[in-house]
Amino acid sequence: MKPQILLFILLLALTLGACQKDARLHVKKITVTETDPHWNITVSHSAFSFTEPEVQKACTAFNDELTGLVDGIRAIFIEHAQEQIDALATADLHPSSPYELHISDSVFHADDRYISLLVQAYQILGGANGNTEYYALNYDVRQKTFLTPDQLIDITQAPILNDQLRKHLNDPDSCYTFETPALDNCAAVNFTPDTFVFTYAKYTLGPGACGPATIIVPRAHLAKILKIQ
Repeated sequence: MKPQILLFILLLALTLGACQKDARLHVKKITVTETDPHWNITVSHSAFSFTEPEVQKACTAFNDELTGLVDGIRAIFIEHAQEQIDALATADLHPSSPYELHISDSVFHADDRYISLLVQAYQILGGANGNTEYYALNYDVRQKTFLTPDQLIDITQAPILNDQLRKHLNDPDSCYTFETPALDNCAAVNFTPDTFVFTYAKYTLGPGACGPATIIVPRAHLAKILKIQ
């Protein structure tokens, strides 16, 4: 092989290598613990960053939204806890144990195109059992906009989606007998590069003993009704 051809191939390989970049966002966890005589709060949430300035701006906007959501959940919890404490105090009573709030998140997708994240907030405000609330944050990094479920999926094609949800519900013990899974009763919608993930809160599809439900549908099965690539 001629030296000129070898040199061309080498330069081409170097050029292609330089063009390929790691599109994954950098993710770190921020953890805060707050202990009070009346409640315990633990927060562990993600923070995203990237080397390119424009993508970093989008990450900062997402991080601010996530922090605001977490702070809002915490504030509402403390407000409700204080209301219960005050109500018990009128009867000269006190909570039998500290109230609890635990906030965490799960990252489904994080690159320079999209972020998809699920926030779980578990709280106990008296009683034997706690409750978990779910919040999905889906974000178009390039457009710097948050995406609602109807911007992810063509909701006019709900019958197609609902059919896939029923087919992919993992329920070998026939526990989920309350409602049929659908987009309308779904607590949160997230996505990965290959799947869409639908989260249903406890008591939605079945008794509390069944717990929450997570339905994972391959993107290929929803290709005709997806609004994002």
